[in-house]
Amino acid sequence: MDKDLKEEEIAKTVEVSAKESNDNNATTKRIKSIDRFRGFCVFCMLIFQFLKNFPSLGFLSRLADHSLENGIVILPGMTLADIIAPAFIFAIGLTFALSFSKWQRLYGLKRAIIHYLERALAIIGLGTFLDLCNKVLDSFSGYTLNAFDWTIFAFSIIAIIGLVLRILATIPSWKKKLSLPAEQIFYIALSCMGIMNIIITTIDFVNIFNDFGAFRFDYWVTLQGIGFAILVALPFVKSKSWVKFLGAALIFVAFTIFHQIGNNKEWLDVIVHGGVVGGFGWGAMLIFDMFIADLYFKNKANAFMSSLFFCAIGIFLIQWLGNINMGSCSPTFILVSVGLSGIIFFVFDALDKYHKTKFDPLVWWGKNPIIMFLLEFFVIGVYTTVMPEGMLAGASWYLALIQGIVAIVALTAIAYGLSKSKKSLSL
Repeated sequence: MDKDLKEEEIAKTVEVSAKESNDNNATTKRIKSIDRFRGFCVFCMLIFQFLKNFPSLGFLSRLADHSLENGIVILPGMTLADIIAPAFIFAIGLTFALSFSKWQRLYGLKRAIIHYLERALAIIGLGTFLDLCNKVLDSFSGYTLNAFDWTIFAFSIIAIIGLVLRILATIPSWKKKLSLPAEQIFYIALSCMGIMNIIITTIDFVNIFNDFGAFRFDYWVTLQGIGFAILVALPFVKSKSWVKFLGAALIFVAFTIFHQIGNNKEWLDVIVHGGVVGGFGWGAMLIFDMFIADLYFKNKANAFMSSLFFCAIGIFLIQWLGNINMGSCSPTFILVSVGLSGIIFFVFDALDKYHKTKFDPLVWWGKNPIIMFLLEFFVIGVYTTVMPEGMLAGASWYLALIQGIVAIVALTAIAYGLSKSKKSLSL
């Protein structure tokens, strides 16, 4: 009798474990529409930045322009280029909770929290490194590197050493010896740069608040905004859907009140995307995205309707909260960006069933966003720096088009090679 009960309990345990395993496999199975959507965002962020160097391309060169004068305006205060970074954040929101849960299952909650904390700081650190590279290039034109620049330069050298060691650690015979120290050196250096960036950008905002024309270190662009948004959203990653929505709403309301008081919106607009303070707006955006992601995995129709709601309410509130403004991360920008990003994603999701071939360039682009960012920055950045002005700003439309096609084909070929070799650099 006891033996039969014990066997029955074992059978039930095995059945439950199998069900949980199947559920996890179903949840963690790669969804191609998400991969394509991420690849689309990365492609647009990189290629549009290259095409904007060629005014002769007309419409194509305006795709990456955020200014209302030259960009492609789609809503009051918002250009087509303004939606790309929020769409990339939406792609992060779609998989953030799933990825965190996978890490928790494999390594425990503490390790998962530390990993994603380091990841967010490392993304900020990577943006800091890219900003430093721009300042070093500017130094050849008269810019003088300050003490903070040199500090970041020293940590960048350490990060590069860590990166080289990580590459060497891919060699089987060196993997055991180099893998752990390489990862620690790389993460610690980038994380330290990320922390310093947050501090120095906070000082920048305080200086602007006290004196609009005060000196600024200017170390804040898109990657820093993305990394800081992850920091803000991390406490909500394991929360229930309604907690995510409530948390995002509270952060959104607090940021909206600050944004609308006095001249705060003008001060926020001085630093790219509002700097650290604007980062809380981007964080609210990511948490709203995570809320829609929860709905998506339960009921796609509800998730799509939520996206429409965010977009509609954002446009409706323009009359009271002002035009959409990416520069200060205005409240209307947050709401409309969440909604539009969701709508664009659901277009990809709806078209997924029609994709029958193995030719999938957007998936290739989406698998290695960090490597593609670095390649675009260094290869295309150096190209646009050393080429004569006549080959860029003064190029005829057909010469500009040839250069654009070559860049797209070359970078896509690299993305394909990385995808097939299954080599990746993740933060």
